[in-house]
Amino acid sequence: MSNYRVAPLFLIRTAGGPFDHLGKLSTSGTAAATRTLLVRQREFEKSKVAVELLLRTRGHGLSEELLRAWRKAIRSGAMPPATDLATSAFAICWGCAQEQAIAESALKQAMQEEISLSRAALLDSSRGLLPPYLLFGAAEFRERLDEVSNFAGETGVLAPRNARTRDRERHLLLYLQRICAKNDTFSQFGPSAWGRIHAEETALKLGAEAGVTRRDAFLERWTAYTAVAAVNRDSEIRAELAPRFNPNGRLEGNAFFLCDTNERILFDVETAQALQSCDGRTPAHTLGIDLERLDQLARQNVIRWQLEVSALEPYAFTAMMAQIDTWRPGPVRTRWLDLLSPLAALPGRFVQTTDVAQRIALMSEARQRLRDLGFEQKTSQRFLYAAGNPIAEECSRAGNIIINEKMTGLFVRDAEPWIDLWRDTYAFVASRVSIGLRGLLESVPAQNGCVSLPAFLRHCAISQMPLEGHGVVAFAHAAFQEVKSAFRKRIENRADIAELELTTDDCHFVRRDFDYPKFDDYTYPSADLQISARSTDAIIAGEYQWILAEFHPPLAVLHHCFFWDCPDRPALSAALSSTTLGRSNFHFGFFAADFTAHTTVRLFDALPEHSNFVAPQRANPNWKTVAPAETEVYLDERSGDVCLRARGSHEHLGSFARAWLIPLGFHPFHFGRAPHMPRLRCGSVVVQRRSWTVTGAEIGPGNFTGVSRDLVRAIEKLRAEKGWPRHIYIRPTEQALRRSGAEGRDKDTKPVYVDLESYLFLEIFHRWLSKSGELEVTEMLPDPDHLCWHEPDGRRTFELRTLIVPR
Repeated sequence: MSNYRVAPLFLIRTAGGPFDHLGKLSTSGTAAATRTLLVRQREFEKSKVAVELLLRTRGHGLSEELLRAWRKAIRSGAMPPATDLATSAFAICWGCAQEQAIAESALKQAMQEEISLSRAALLDSSRGLLPPYLLFGAAEFRERLDEVSNFAGETGVLAPRNARTRDRERHLLLYLQRICAKNDTFSQFGPSAWGRIHAEETALKLGAEAGVTRRDAFLERWTAYTAVAAVNRDSEIRAELAPRFNPNGRLEGNAFFLCDTNERILFDVETAQALQSCDGRTPAHTLGIDLERLDQLARQNVIRWQLEVSALEPYAFTAMMAQIDTWRPGPVRTRWLDLLSPLAALPGRFVQTTDVAQRIALMSEARQRLRDLGFEQKTSQRFLYAAGNPIAEECSRAGNIIINEKMTGLFVRDAEPWIDLWRDTYAFVASRVSIGLRGLLESVPAQNGCVSLPAFLRHCAISQMPLEGHGVVAFAHAAFQEVKSAFRKRIENRADIAELELTTDDCHFVRRDFDYPKFDDYTYPSADLQISARSTDAIIAGEYQWILAEFHPPLAVLHHCFFWDCPDRPALSAALSSTTLGRSNFHFGFFAADFTAHTTVRLFDALPEHSNFVAPQRANPNWKTVAPAETEVYLDERSGDVCLRARGSHEHLGSFARAWLIPLGFHPFHFGRAPHMPRLRCGSVVVQRRSWTVTGAEIGPGNFTGVSRDLVRAIEKLRAEKGWPRHIYIRPTEQALRRSGAEGRDKDTKPVYVDLESYLFLEIFHRWLSKSGELEVTEMLPDPDHLCWHEPDGRRTFELRTLIVPR
């Protein structure tokens, strides 16, 4: 029996549209004609070699005129002259040349016919599927929505395929593959659902009710920051605000000590006593302190006296409105409620309609109201999951989705060595993070071996290792490189095969070969699982295979886009709690935790007893909160870990390294290898898909502009040489991203689906390869024939986001 089990509650992420839309873009006839042409070209080249050898002899039997013609044909590769020597090398070469010419003609005809059909299918699918999606897209592309219906014109004749048309079609195709071949959990184009694991051996139900059954719309977090900035520019509001101590400092007698800068500000006794009432709940007009004196204290960084955006709050705009609503009745409150209430009401109107035109109008109204508040549209961000729209939407589907416990038991039984590898890597990486943090801790002035959290964070930032940003993740990423290097070395003599079955010994190399403290808390992963089977009937018959798509830290189930619709939060919390082993954690302001409302981590809603809020931002009053200035960073001598505790009581608040943050440094948990990494399997479970590395130089010379037969030939040749399947995903290699200066969470890190038997996709493949210089090519598993989620409109890709917990 395995040491693990899959928690009984899991999330289902389905694609927003049927995969069948992409199948309509196939140009398989072109691919087949290209393969025939490549065979004919090889035959022709072989026959030319035979002719060249014969031409060097005196027994060729040709007239002088034919001899010159043949030599010219061989040199130029042109069609050789006909000859009546039917059984000679000349006749064979002439026949091969003729077959090649026929094959070239067939390829030309196939491309003319199929590319037009593929383009028409792309436009048809785009008209039917993309408009509701593209209202969330880039502004400049939303403006092209009206053009989509005009691509073919009233006559049905496709627009000429010039550079502008190709660019437009490429963008449409990229959006279409994102909807139909990815599980993005975005609005109605990735609605989530929840399922359960049942003990009955025959229990299995895949599928959900058609369409979206529940929607939730809200203003994105950045809109709250825009509104707060506008409100804070109004000096008349300040009497309504409740000032609070700067959480990075504390009152010590008649002085305020700023822990981050080590600055001490002295007060008279009266001011020091009055400051005690600055609790963040009492409005300034009731404090009995002169407003000018409060303004001076704010400028001295003693108090925070402004409207603030609540941390880790997906409904940040609503929370901000609630703060304004508590102000005294009067012209100030009325003015701002009148100005902001229409903006706050837009998500409610948005969720009540599915009409694209009305939704576009509401999105435009939101943008205009934000511009009126002083918002300026910046250039689009490359950061993954960056929120560009003012209104966000989550959607869910209803369905009694069930998987039997025997199935998930087989998964953990076979995948246990790979789960062990994740957890061993976690512990090893945590040890390296602790070593890095110890070095930083030892280099900052401390008292009794301790330093306040604000001082420690400031020191790390000055040392170019900002912990609220990339610092901890950078330490973790460097450690993971050691693990990847050791794994590649271990399998290097077996890497040329298509599929490699890993042994327990293969997966336990970290615990065997690396020296680090072992621990269990927070090391259990969340696993994205896929099922490869032709149908649910095939699954019931045992004809299926588990595919481990990805490991995440368990926080992956706590993003707001998932958590908002969880039907059994106590069960989810219990599963998460079982992986912490009762150890505390803390949030100190890591920026990605609430970068957007969509991805805000609902940690304090799921694990309120184990989670401590120690960041300087405004927290939910129901959370366990300790001001940063009331904490100490210290070294746990027993474990060598850098931890946080409360001043005075020395209550342990958590660890920097032994928590759910560091897996961002080894995500994705993927072991790549150039030029090829075999499919990795533990027992019957595929734990990593087969992958290849391809460089721009490998595609060879050719004219790849316009409708290019050279492009089809070059990629078909690559496909044959490398053994690529038809359906793949591509993304720049880690090295290519590093060379380009892109961060690990750049948008280009997301895989793009490519059908190698669709000319329109070949253009995307070539563009991505030209752009990055080097691509990682990964097989699609499950392949289209084994997508077992069937709905009336077609097959869908899907994955189960699960929690692996101790048995």
